[in-house]
Amino acid sequence: MSQLPEPTASPGPDGLPDPTGIALAVPAAPTRRGPARWVIASVGALVGVGVTVGAMRLGDVAVDHGAAQPAASATAHSGELAAADASAVPIAFTPTPPAKALLSFHPVVRFARFGGLPAGMVPRTTVVQAREQGGYTIEAGLPDRSTGAQVAVTFFPRGVTPHRECLAAANLVHTRTASATVAAAPAVRGKPAQLIDGRLRWEYAPGGWAEAVGKDLLDGAGEDAVKNLPALVEIAEDLRYGWESLRFPLAVGGIPQRMYLAVASVTERSKVGWSSGLVFTARPYCGGENAAPKDALAVRVEAIIPGYGWTGDHSNATVDGHRAVKQQSPTGQTTLAVYDDPGPYTVMTTSDAATTSLFGGDGLVSFYRRVQVLGTTSLATVAQPADQSGWTTDPVR
Repeated sequence: MSQLPEPTASPGPDGLPDPTGIALAVPAAPTRRGPARWVIASVGALVGVGVTVGAMRLGDVAVDHGAAQPAASATAHSGELAAADASAVPIAFTPTPPAKALLSFHPVVRFARFGGLPAGMVPRTTVVQAREQGGYTIEAGLPDRSTGAQVAVTFFPRGVTPHRECLAAANLVHTRTASATVAAAPAVRGKPAQLIDGRLRWEYAPGGWAEAVGKDLLDGAGEDAVKNLPALVEIAEDLRYGWESLRFPLAVGGIPQRMYLAVASVTERSKVGWSSGLVFTARPYCGGENAAPKDALAVRVEAIIPGYGWTGDHSNATVDGHRAVKQQSPTGQTTLAVYDDPGPYTVMTTSDAATTSLFGGDGLVSFYRRVQVLGTTSLATVAQPADQSGWTTDPVR
């Protein structure tokens, strides 16, 4: 097994794993970090409808408010993609940018990937936030560490000014920037670029903007945006664009029909293996700046490595023979974390008591029984690309 640096102690019930798997901003006036508090960045207005992640229409119109699932828009490197099922229309990934920026991103579709990366770095995480104010983020770093070199690129929908107040992956890479400075930057594929608040910003396609942020990309660069800039430009110029279904190590059923899939994340490799999270909501994903989402449900599964992260040692419940932690906040937010030994843990969180009640008398216990973990959970795959042969392109059943 690969060497695992930086062991972390089990946090216990007051510090359960983030239920979404996304690096998230903190709502105003937090009390403490815990599973019952939504630490999701305040995210933009989205329209809540039912959930269907099967066949979908792809074209220039991104949101069909009368459909069960928002229609996605896709752009091939040669032009607009004709209407088709997302799972049936893969497009080879090439350096050629899209002919037109997307109106929104579909949460189960890979739109872009890294080309070249600094030595030693590998692609790790994809986070897709649906609807008009959403975004598509890809992250890369070192395969066996959570520290060191890291980069994230976020693409915004057509006509959307880059923002972080309502973006699920806003803080996926933490850097220090003294002020909201603006400086010139080398062009990216012939498009003018700027360094804004420590982030490289450029127009990746007509009408659509992207931002890249990184740290430790060059020797001695640390978190200095100017020193990292040459590497950021190279990474931006070597991005690949295409269209394929994302694969997930979990499948969930029993999602209330009024909820839609707002955010999907998948980490295909890290120092502790794979992880994935889904966030469903029946309202706009955030109700304004620093507002926690309402009528929301988050579910996350993650590989377990003994001694790294929560291992169920502070359990206060048992679910189907597995150690578990149940928590509920005064506001009704509820979390259930179930530890499988050996194997992954599953963490589920609802934003309020009314949402929990949608799952019946057993609440999140009933929902836990509708969460299926897919593929191998062997610890032998640590720090290696995840075996996705048993994963699914359809995580909502």
